[in-house]
Amino acid sequence: MSLKPRLITFLFVFVTSVSLLWADAKIKFTTNTHDFGTIQEKDGDVTAKFEFTNTGDSPLLITRATATCGCTTPEHPKKPLRPGEKGEIVVTYHAKGRPGPFDKSIYVYSNDAKNEKVLLTITGNVISATGVRETFTEELGGGLRVKTLTLNFFDVYPGRNNRTRTLAVYNEGDTPMTLTYRNVPKHIHIDCDPEVVEPKQQGRVLVTFETEKVKDWGTRTDVIDIYVQGQETRMKNNHITLLADIWEDFSKLTKEQRQNAPEIEVSNTIIDFERGNNARTRELTVRNTGKETLQIRKVQYDDAEAFQTTLDKTSLKPGEATKLHVTFNPAKTKKRSINEHLTIISNDPSNSRVIVNIQAGK
Repeated sequence: MSLKPRLITFLFVFVTSVSLLWADAKIKFTTNTHDFGTIQEKDGDVTAKFEFTNTGDSPLLITRATATCGCTTPEHPKKPLRPGEKGEIVVTYHAKGRPGPFDKSIYVYSNDAKNEKVLLTITGNVISATGVRETFTEELGGGLRVKTLTLNFFDVYPGRNNRTRTLAVYNEGDTPMTLTYRNVPKHIHIDCDPEVVEPKQQGRVLVTFETEKVKDWGTRTDVIDIYVQGQETRMKNNHITLLADIWEDFSKLTKEQRQNAPEIEVSNTIIDFERGNNARTRELTVRNTGKETLQIRKVQYDDAEAFQTTLDKTSLKPGEATKLHVTFNPAKTKKRSINEHLTIISNDPSNSRVIVNIQAGK
């Protein structure tokens, strides 16, 4: 046997072995949550360690670890971990300048094919080193002050665990305070801890996004109103905005199910309306090139006033196509030049969101 065939055989075995090597890594954390409890702002940073083990048969590689805000810094091992080997994700919360309750998310990405993204959570309460009014900057009336008017749930998956965010509140009045809420959607549950906030005391409003109850896809905004019981007429600017990005959960699909899944194909990912003062419409063709029925969940766009969309059909059998009509009305916007995008959300597990860039002007 010549050297060249031997070399080819060796390379084939080597590449095959490497491919198999990275296929069965498994990440398992001892715990996914850490509560720091009460922290003094003056003490600065606090750190938690999340221990994990490679329970698979092949080396585990942590590709990245990201936090949902700059107040939290995660660090991860840079080298692969052998089967059975342990590692740590070290998470630091920068408490200085951030008094009040916190609830932060960290996402850990690895080559575990069945668990590519793991959610870690840190919680706690930072005791302010400065005055209360400097910390609770938003005055809602009736003696109620809060730190923020927006709560972001980030990625939400219907059917997975519920997500809870904390709104820190302060009673600067002289009487006990009971909070009430209005315009609360069915998928939002609210508790106050404690139920009655005593004068000159802090409390926590726990807002839970109940994933099983939401009937929507893509980015979602809800606005709820918060009131002090008996002080409703004194309330102002008491709207709390809830943000979430709702994704379909494809993590439990088998390899066979993925192979037989629907596949979305869009005729163009750029729409140019050119310049003009009249309303005009463009069309895109959306086709199902997969093996199961394609469901177009939603078409979402940045500018809800200037653009309108209609679909001839939202359910497509394999090989079937439909038209997406996009209308731009220049009279509905003050912008002279527009560069927006719309998102087509479907049940294609490999490409559940197709972004179409829109250019227009008047």
